[in-house]
Amino acid sequence: MKRLLLLSLLFLFAAPSVANEQIRLYKQYLVGMPKVFLQKSHPLEDCSDRYEQGTLCLQKHSLAGESAELAFRFLSDRLVSVVLMMPLSDVGKIKKMFHVLKTQFDLVLIEDGADKFDILEVSSNTFNKDEFTKMIAEFENEAYQKLRIKYTFISKNEFATQSRKSQKFSEIFKDAPLKMRAAIYNVGRKDGQVVGTISFIVPGITEEYLDQNPIVEDF
Repeated sequence: MKRLLLLSLLFLFAAPSVANEQIRLYKQYLVGMPKVFLQKSHPLEDCSDRYEQGTLCLQKHSLAGESAELAFRFLSDRLVSVVLMMPLSDVGKIKKMFHVLKTQFDLVLIEDGADKFDILEVSSNTFNKDEFTKMIAEFENEAYQKLRIKYTFISKNEFATQSRKSQKFSEIFKDAPLKMRAAIYNVGRKDGQVVGTISFIVPGITEEYLDQNPIVEDF
């Protein structure tokens, strides 16, 4: 009886830590951070004209030595996505940002306009690692010539599990853990300039999750 009571108490104390697990989007920015807290801690400006309505931006940010604009997207005034936008003057800088992302994420899809290279699908049908690497390089090089390429990544911890039960990209988010993060790195031309946009998101986040897992800041 004492053992059952002890186990019940342990469960009660453990449950909140699971329910209130914080999910990090990018650096110190967590899913569910209140908009008002970010406005108090950063000199933000409204940039709805460049993104969707209600987006706030921070200038003079940098990632791996490259200057960037940082954009915060909200759902019901709570943070759900962080976006970096930066000018990329050459292929070397495009590749540098790719390798920065690879430190925390694993690649699942490459796109060049309508053309797609599904990492999971191709790897499951290609048994020669060198041939697989060559296929990726050829797809990338063709996209780089047009300075137009889009990468989709998921967090490394979840990739190990999700890739084992998924045969193609369209299945990777099926039954995925709520905390699984994704990063979308899109390179293209805007106003005559090559621009890289990196979006950090958590695909499974809903308004219900935000309601149940509030982040309370001490103002």
